[in-house]
Amino acid sequence: MSDFLTIVRAVYSGLSQRKVAATHGVSRNTVSLYLRKARDQGWLTLKDLDALDDTAVTQGLLQITAPSRDATFKMPDFDYVHAELAKPHVTLKLLWEEYVEQCRQSNERFYMETQFRRYYHLHAKVHKATIRLEHKPAFSLEVDWAGTRIAFLDAESGKMSQASLFVAVLPCSEIIYAEPFRDEKLPSWITGHVNAFQYFGGVPKTVIPDNLKSGVKRSDFYEPDLNRTYQEMAAYYGTVILPARVRKPRDKASAENAVLISSRKIIAKLRNLQILSFPDLQQHVRTALEHVNSAPLTGKSESRWTSFLAEEKDFLLPLPESPYEPAQWGKAKVQMNCHIAYQRKFYSVPFEYLGEEVDVRATQAAVEIFYQHQRIASHKRLWGKSDYVTVAEHMPPDKLFFVEWDRDRFLRWAEKTGNATRQVVEAILDRAVIEQQAYRSCFGVLSLREKFGPLRLERACGIIVSRTSSPSYQQLKNILEKNMDISQTPRESVKKTPGRGFRRGAEYFGGGDHA
Repeated sequence: MSDFLTIVRAVYSGLSQRKVAATHGVSRNTVSLYLRKARDQGWLTLKDLDALDDTAVTQGLLQITAPSRDATFKMPDFDYVHAELAKPHVTLKLLWEEYVEQCRQSNERFYMETQFRRYYHLHAKVHKATIRLEHKPAFSLEVDWAGTRIAFLDAESGKMSQASLFVAVLPCSEIIYAEPFRDEKLPSWITGHVNAFQYFGGVPKTVIPDNLKSGVKRSDFYEPDLNRTYQEMAAYYGTVILPARVRKPRDKASAENAVLISSRKIIAKLRNLQILSFPDLQQHVRTALEHVNSAPLTGKSESRWTSFLAEEKDFLLPLPESPYEPAQWGKAKVQMNCHIAYQRKFYSVPFEYLGEEVDVRATQAAVEIFYQHQRIASHKRLWGKSDYVTVAEHMPPDKLFFVEWDRDRFLRWAEKTGNATRQVVEAILDRAVIEQQAYRSCFGVLSLREKFGPLRLERACGIIVSRTSSPSYQQLKNILEKNMDISQTPRESVKKTPGRGFRRGAEYFGGGDHA
């Protein structure tokens, strides 16, 4: 509709038909057809075009795109055809075959497949926002990072920084989601997906990413090896990750086009702005994104938003009650004190798993521990000064504790080194909420004796006991490594450091015995 008016206006403004055809990328015959039909409708001047309303233009366009036809042929119900094409695996060829079968049963003349397709294209172009031949509604979401970065002033560092733009697009309605991130690491990648699902108000059946390292560990068209967190996020939303083939941009052509649009309409639009913070950048991107999705599509009166709401939103899978919380996975070994270490914090594990390697899943709120895909422990994540979280039931009976280390044995060992060492070990044991929490530190003190000898350890323990009532293994280690336990050597026995350069003695200046 808009192309028709634009072309007719251009000619009425004095441009040649050849120039208009070249400018708008159409044939000269098309320009002549538009002019002839405009004159047939009585639209002879620019004033006539300015006085038109949408209804008059639509009727005129219908007459152009729907020439007289043989009424003996049964016209298909293209509203039904368009609705059926939204369903999985339904093709235009299948619908044509069903149309032919219905016509034969009622002894009516039917169009061949070529005419059937042509009339559907004309119907969808005028009445519908999309033509459902290549993309099914809500079937796929294509995602990628835009190649160009956006500069902004990082308030935390006080320096200029650059943000990456996450881009997602639903190919059927062409609606775009874009969001800036400080980096392109896995947490940003997952958060981009979660926020895109929230923006669309639903989840597509498949997600098509590029083979980036943060999402795909090993690219393979048939059996790609996905990042565990990425796969977990997809399972949480009930969608499937189908990475594009390596160096095959046509596998995600809509994402490539969305990146191009975002680069031109968002990144380029912000190029001359002074963005003073990351939240400021986020707001600018949101505003620019709304302009992109609200602008009319080329050759149509509908925008991406109206097309999405009318044609695609109802086909999306429903969102879960709460958004997915990104998690990090790692591995750890159950230590002799029935705890695993994760980011310098310690979480208890049932004693049956002593010495075993386990998987650790950590979110901002919790730490879960798995053994052979079965969860064996779960704890609230530690963020403050506390280093240990221990469940009493995870601790073994004394008689079962392997290598039979307990409080009495640690104290007996410490007493053999000296009274100060015993005081340090006893203080470490007393400070623990559950005794087994302190075993790791006690073994650390034991290792210092092996490394520095019993005399130095006892001397260092004496120093630390005189300074604090809450000694720790780390404090003891620092004293020994910095040789703070070694007595100062008498001044006369300390060898003086020779000065730099050449020095002339007293004899040179006439001093000494003959002075």
